[in-house]
Amino acid sequence: MSRPKVLIVEDNSDVRRLYAIGLNQRGYEVKLAANGAEAVDRISAERPDVVLLDWMMPLMDGGEVLDRLGPDVSATIPVIVISGQPAPGDGDMDPRIQSWLTKPVTVEELVTEIRRRQPLQQVS
Repeated sequence: MSRPKVLIVEDNSDVRRLYAIGLNQRGYEVKLAANGAEAVDRISAERPDVVLLDWMMPLMDGGEVLDRLGPDVSATIPVIVISGQPAPGDGDMDPRIQSWLTKPVTVEELVTEIRRRQPLQQVS
């Protein structure tokens, strides 16, 4: 059985590395993108099982990433936003987002959210 592929899109290299190490240790195949433009390329090319998307980044923010991907991709790949901003209020969240986590976020919180989005591909 293949390991679930998670794309971490985060402009802070320390946070990106922390999440990558933690998820890799928990059995996930981790891919990285340092900005929104890189994320669009990686998502299109690699089709991850889940995307962890920082909402506020230089070059292209999370909303622009979702716009660039189009409805087909965002309908088939769960997107979990990780942001320093609080989640939008009820009814205001972009429907392409499955979950919104407010920083700081632990690796365990990420694993919990990933498992909610990918229940058939759980890893130990």
